[in-house]
Order: sequence, then C-alpha cells, then structure tokens
Amino acid sequence: MPTARTPDRVVRAARLMLPAAERERMAQLRSPADQDAFALSQAVLRRCLGDLTGEAPRALRFTRQENGKPELAGAARGWGPAFNLSHTEGLVLLAVTRGEPVGADVERVRRVPAARIAARYFPADEAHAVGARAGQEAWDLFFRLWVRKEACVKAWGGRLREGMRTPVRLEDPSPAAVPGPDGQLWRVWEPAGVPAPYRAAVALPRGARPGGLTVRRMSVTELLEGRPAVP
Repeated sequence: MPTARTPDRVVRAARLMLPAAERERMAQLRSPADQDAFALSQAVLRRCLGDLTGEAPRALRFTRQENGKPELAGAARGWGPAFNLSHTEGLVLLAVTRGEPVGADVERVRRVPAARIAARYFPADEAHAVGARAGQEAWDLFFRLWVRKEACVKAWGGRLREGMRTPVRLEDPSPAAVPGPDGQLWRVWEPAGVPAPYRAAVALPRGARPGGLTVRRMSVTELLEGRPAVP
C-alpha cells in the first residue's frame, strides 16, 4: 500500500487509531516522518485485521511469540489469522493467512555497498552474482535476494543474520522453494504489482493452502477512509 504523499487528515486518523502503548512507541522515533510511517503501517494492520475478525481496529490486542513475532491475542484469535507486516519509505506490505506462518518484506531499492554486504553474508554464488554487476543492476539484484531472505526468516521466526546464508534460488520460477533451518521447505513469491523502485517477497510453508497469493493494492488513504480491506 503506497504511503507517499498521504494527506495530513489520514495521518491524523492513523495516529488516533493507535492505543496508548503504540503511541508511546511512535513518540520514541526521532523524526516526524518516521513517526508518520509507523502510525500509517500500524493503522493499516489494525484496519485490515479488524475487517477480517470483526473487531474494532483500536480494540485489537497483540502478544509476542517466544521468537518475538507478534500475533493476535484475545477474542480476535477465534478465527486465527496469522500476519506479517513490513514497511519502507513510501510503501506498506501486509500478508495475512488463515493461520499458516507467513513472512513478508518490502524494501526500496537504493544505493548500498551491495557487493561488500553480499560477500560477507550471502552464499558464494549469490555474492558472485551481485559482485558481477554495478550500479542500479547490483542494487536491484541485492534487494531481490534480501527481501526473499528476510521474508523467509520472518516466516520461520529466525534471526536475520543467520538467514542471510539461506540460498533463495532466483533462477526458480515464482514461487521458489527455499529450505528452512529445520529442513522444511518454504515457498517464496514476489507479489505482482509492486511498483518500482521497490522489491517485495512473501514466504509461506510449502504445504500451505494451495491457490497462490491474492494481491490487493490500494493506497493507505483508500483503506483508512472506508474502502473495504477484504472483498
């Protein structure tokens, strides 16, 4: 969901949707832009999960699993949706399932020391592929690999640094099969419709409900001002 150029009235509404604890977290962020991005992403999460569960968005409560991954708590857990949220400058990605573990990541492609980072953390063949490119091509490949890895790590609840060594097989058609730390295979998609200059990925267990991904793209303004989050 694009967040760039979100009207001030929508940002104010997003902030009001947050309970006190989340407003405190937001206030700890240094820049107003980061505070707005936090408020918008959390409001997207609450609005979508509220529509799915029938709960008021502001009334939703969350707990954390042992690995730190958030999940719904209380009455909203009756239907049992699982979710994962990611946001970067100008875009929010939310993945929701009917209980299957899920991981999602979105990143804005930008200038980074791609070859150096890949050489330190990625498998040798991936590091070589990044190092063989320059400029925009190198950054784009780096972030395609990165979002796949982070989506997998978030799905299985691991640590990002450890997951960077996971081979994510860009040569495979989407969804790719990626091995997890316990030998379980995960399916990784690059969702359709993600605009440039962003890269995104969603990871699910290989045995998750068939049918692939249903992707809905809308602006944060459309969502928070009344467009249904679910068909």
